[in-house]
Amino acid sequence: MKKTLYILVFAGFFLVLWLSKYFAAGDKVGSEIQTMESSIFSEVALIRNPGVEDVFLYLVFPSGEASNNFDEGLAHYVEHLAWLSTFGGGQNERMRHSNAWTNHFSTGYWQKTVDDDLHRALRTLMAVSEPFDVKVDFALEERDIVLREYDYRVAERPLIQVYRDMDRALYGEGALARSVIGEPEVIADYSLDAAASLHKQSHALSDATLLVYGGVSEARLEAALAALSVNNVHTLSADPRSIRLVEDGVVQDRIAISLSELSDDTFLYRKLVPLDVCETSAGCAVLAQLAENALGSSLPGGLAGPLRYDQFVTRSFSLDITVIGEKYVELSFIGHPDANISLDGLENVFRAALHGTLENGLPQETFDRVASRLAGQFDSVLERDRPGYNRDLVLDQLMSATPVFTLEDQINAVASVRLKDVNEFLKSLLVDGREVTRLVSVER
Repeated sequence: MKKTLYILVFAGFFLVLWLSKYFAAGDKVGSEIQTMESSIFSEVALIRNPGVEDVFLYLVFPSGEASNNFDEGLAHYVEHLAWLSTFGGGQNERMRHSNAWTNHFSTGYWQKTVDDDLHRALRTLMAVSEPFDVKVDFALEERDIVLREYDYRVAERPLIQVYRDMDRALYGEGALARSVIGEPEVIADYSLDAAASLHKQSHALSDATLLVYGGVSEARLEAALAALSVNNVHTLSADPRSIRLVEDGVVQDRIAISLSELSDDTFLYRKLVPLDVCETSAGCAVLAQLAENALGSSLPGGLAGPLRYDQFVTRSFSLDITVIGEKYVELSFIGHPDANISLDGLENVFRAALHGTLENGLPQETFDRVASRLAGQFDSVLERDRPGYNRDLVLDQLMSATPVFTLEDQINAVASVRLKDVNEFLKSLLVDGREVTRLVSVER
């Protein structure tokens, strides 16, 4: 009896040990990005998550509105037609598990499937690169839908035309000045022939990245990829690096306007400068995030003190620092003046406070606080949540056509950054660049 009991105890011990190793290995694999070669796609990336039953497929083409040399916004219309041509309409069940997007830098399509249906789902997703299978009447109906989408997006945003005007001033003749959704008078003239031409130019599978996330093994994915074939390979896509995103030159553009639809006086400021103070994508992103967090805070060197808590200049404000295409840094600020504060008064305090921090840098105590907070934010991602976090992070980078980095890269970057690095980054924002300011008051 004792012998049997000992055997059961040892068997249970080794079973627990084996299971702990198995799940630990699964968590580790799930938190990593595995890349594999493909004869069809530019790259295939797998982020395994054994805790997720479904498999999510993302096909990202590095061609968006910035690559569009046809009518403004046509890339968005092409995305509509390619998705509908592939996934159909009406009661098609697959439509509920798929969608698409277009921005300046990319056009992408995603689909949710399961492991057993992986090969079929991949073939379906790849079909977005095939010539449109839609009739002219259907294309015209979809054009009307795009017009309604424009109305939906613009109707509740009285500042949209102000932002568009700022885009044109900030980016000049560069591709970033183009509207992703287009303008009504342009959308109304879209043709199926022009859309088909842009589709052929922008949807080359050989340029696309396939991101796979969920409960699928590397071996299973490799087998599904090996069984794929392509009938037509497009080779007409433009090199994104050759696209001029921003017009060269220094700009100082400041205008005061009034709008009857506005509910609050609004101060808008945007500045664009070349990026030249960081080496890696993760390092650039962390520097920008630390600078943004510091400037938006009430810590010494932050703007919340002089703008809100010390002098009550703004009722509210937001500040963003964005790295664009690894070439530029854009700082944007929007604020609403407090009672008895004019837009000119808000602007004066904002400019003085911003210039002081950019010129003098952050004190050590502020850097230590924001760096500790950001490191804590990264460290707080639980092991089981790392695959999902990395999926969102990588997808965001593919959407913006920037080199991929992971949570581990972010953790390493924030650990290695120093105060002088952030202050050099901040000081680089002082150089002459393209600066656009709008003082928008309520028409009374």
